[in-house]
Amino acid sequence: MAEGVLGRIAAAKQDELRRRFDGVSLEALRGRARPTGRSLASTLAQDGARFILEIKKASPSAGIIRAGADPAALARGYAGVADALSVLCDASHFGGSLDDLAAARREFEGPILAKDFFIDVRQVAEARIAGADAVLVMLSLLDDASARAMMMEARRFGMDALVEVHDEAEMRRALALGAPLIGINNRDLRDLTIDLSTTERLAKFVPDRVLVSESGISSSSDVDRLGPSVDGFLIGSSLMRSAEPAQAARELIFGRTKLCGLNCGADVRAARPAAYAGFVFVPGSPRHVTADEAAPLVGIAQRSGMQPVGIFRDAPLSTVEDIATLLNLRAVQLHGHESVEYIRSLRRGLPTNCEIWTALSVGREPLASRGGERLVFDNESGGSGRSFDWALVETHPELPRAVVAGGIGTHNARAARRLGAYAIDVGSSLDVKPGRKSLDKIGALFETLRPASRRRLRACA
Repeated sequence: MAEGVLGRIAAAKQDELRRRFDGVSLEALRGRARPTGRSLASTLAQDGARFILEIKKASPSAGIIRAGADPAALARGYAGVADALSVLCDASHFGGSLDDLAAARREFEGPILAKDFFIDVRQVAEARIAGADAVLVMLSLLDDASARAMMMEARRFGMDALVEVHDEAEMRRALALGAPLIGINNRDLRDLTIDLSTTERLAKFVPDRVLVSESGISSSSDVDRLGPSVDGFLIGSSLMRSAEPAQAARELIFGRTKLCGLNCGADVRAARPAAYAGFVFVPGSPRHVTADEAAPLVGIAQRSGMQPVGIFRDAPLSTVEDIATLLNLRAVQLHGHESVEYIRSLRRGLPTNCEIWTALSVGREPLASRGGERLVFDNESGGSGRSFDWALVETHPELPRAVVAGGIGTHNARAARRLGAYAIDVGSSLDVKPGRKSLDKIGALFETLRPASRRRLRACA
């Protein structure tokens, strides 16, 4: 029998289901559920660390996390970086519902895990009807017979069961049940405390299953620490607490990356894992777009969770201000000879939430700010495709707030990330021709930046 906080939740869930399923037969629900063609286990078994991003409005440990959260908008923003979603369906303790899951389903093409306290097999069919592809089977809540029944019911609809464990005894049970997909919960559900070493201890017992680390993962350093032990991560609260969950997800998984020179819808959609989408408003550039041409592209970027950045060179103040305001740019990036006074005037004319990034040619001019919120360390005037000597900036006091650009691609992106800059800027290295990106190169870039998993590390051993 579940104890502590979990025991109280389980008792409340039993009462809820008794009312909800009054007069509802398993056969009737099965008749409405159709098999899924999406596999959470297969998705998480791919090379590199994989991520289940969670939509969660509240929790017993944190209370209300994100009041009024829109599941559809969150799913849309996560879609560019999430391999799968988890949606809380429990109303009493997490503020969720099956309607939330259905809303996320309409915006997300990959597998969705229904996160609830599954104690009645009718819940499985119910979750499938709402659009779930997997269900949570908690061994802290179920005995072996009940867990096996839940797994078999999921299999009936082609669904996966994420079998959750917290200690050695539960891990042994999961292995005996033949669970191919196991989640290690770092949170003790009896008292809600978190210990990330739980994953490291229990993963040693499982050489041949797909393993997911759950709870308490809030930073890229947590991912780097646990990556050698697991195949994937389930991350919820830390993202839902952030001001911009879609941005926080991108930063945690791939680090802040700006893809520059986007000028068609296909390129913008392929760039969805990026934190920033760069649009060049420099006449004569092969990557140039007008404000009218950029407007629908910026819309795609914003709906996908990216922030738009406009690139300008010695443009009239009114031009920069008008475009930044019209397109709701997150930043303007200046690549000309803009003076200190120009930048001061621009700051007064821009929306307060629009930053100014000033580019400097490393090795050709003093690395001193002329104003604005961030420096961009680049080679020459941008778009050259050549990198500079990174040693020239690695001790610069502004590096943690600066953007590093120039010649960054799949061959050196991870090394550029290790410099410790605020973001990296990738542009012409991804072009198939000036003004058009290679979708394959964009995909390869983000797979290069993807954190390691135990599967990848074993393959490289």
